[in-house]
This record gives sequence, structure tokens and C-alpha cells, in this order.
Amino acid sequence: MESNTHRIIQAENLNKTYQTADTETIAIADISLSINDGEFISIMGKSGSGKSTLLHILGFLDRPSTGTYIFGGVDTTSLTEEELAFIRNDKIGFIFQAFHLLPKQTVLENVMLPLVYSRIPSREHRARAEEALERVEMTHRLYHMPPQLSGGEKQRVAIARALINRPDVIFADEPTGNLDTRTGEKVMHTISELNKQGHTVILVTHESTTASFANRIVIVQDGRILSDQPNERRHVHYQK
Repeated sequence: MESNTHRIIQAENLNKTYQTADTETIAIADISLSINDGEFISIMGKSGSGKSTLLHILGFLDRPSTGTYIFGGVDTTSLTEEELAFIRNDKIGFIFQAFHLLPKQTVLENVMLPLVYSRIPSREHRARAEEALERVEMTHRLYHMPPQLSGGEKQRVAIARALINRPDVIFADEPTGNLDTRTGEKVMHTISELNKQGHTVILVTHESTTASFANRIVIVQDGRILSDQPNERRHVHYQK
């Protein structure tokens, strides 16, 4: 019996089918996946493999066509959109390849944005944002606009925004896709540190170097899990 392990995610037989007038496209098929609290998982696969669809379902950006998804002990299958939005805003942080920062808002304002939809009192918003930015070493850019930042700085701001609600799980969708190799490694080091601090991290990538930071690698092919193995060659060395 696993006395010290808490299962944060339990997905059983997930399927996602997209239907058009005359075509049925199967995005994922019969996927079952368990993730424990504090794990760092990389979901790998080629373009069109179904990895992003799986991430969107696990992160409540989409619903499965069939199957069961238990998050934090709650069966989410029959929850309303409002109830799913609450879980998404309260329990989950997202990091995207394209950063999704508002160009006419300062770094501080961008990071505070998710709190608009939270139950956190407005008087605490700035302190929360500064705390998140400190964790990614970006407090020297509080009043800069996104166009004034480098790619790596933009992604660190996006990571701070993902941390603002102190989420249980961080989903990262190709977080190094718009970055050069060196900058991407620095961003992955930051994400790895967040995992060491207790956040569960679920990363989608097609890059083996990026995936090497995880302690477990799930490979998706043609909408199915091809393999799910511990990462014996986890990236542990980093030099500034």
C-alpha cells in the first residue's frame, strides 16, 4: 500500500473524437494514465500524435468524448463548465509555447491577470505577483512591457503567471518551442526547480532534450500511449 503517495491524476480509457459532416477523426484512443503528486512527467510524440489533445483534456481545456478523469480525488466527468473552470483557475497553472502575454500590460499586470478570476482579495494581488516573479528572478522587470523582453524573459514571466494561484499542477505545452537551445535549457531548469519545490509538472514536448528533465517519459503515437517509463537519464546538470 502506498502510504506516502497521493495520486493527483487518474485517467481511465480516455477517448477524444472530432466529428465533421463526413469525417470522424480520432485524436486519442483508450488512454489510461496515473500521475502522483510531485511527479515530473514528459508527454512526447510527433506532431499529430495526440499529445496536445491529451494535455488539454488533463488541464480541463477540453473534455474527453468518453472515459473517466479523476483529478485530486474528484470524478470530473459530470462536472459543469463552471465547476471545471474553478478547478482550472484554482488548481492548475499553464505555460504555453507562445507565452500569451498582453503586449500593452506591464510584467506585473500580466502576472496578476489570473487573480481577476480568483477568490484572492485584490489587496493581495500585487504581493502574490511579486512573490511569483521573485521565484523566476524577474522582479527587476516589473514595469517593462512584453515587447521589451527577450524570449527567455517572456517565458519566465509566463511561468510566474502560472504560479500566481499556487497551483497543484503545472501544465507546460512546448515551453521551449520558441527559444534557442541555451535559453530553453535555462527555462527548463526553472521548471525543474518548481518541481523540486513540490509542484507536479506535466510537460508536452517533441524535443528529447526538453523531455530529459522529467523523471518519467510517456510516449504517445497515433493517439495511444506507446510507452510509459521512468527516465533513467534525467537531466541533472546545469551551469549558468
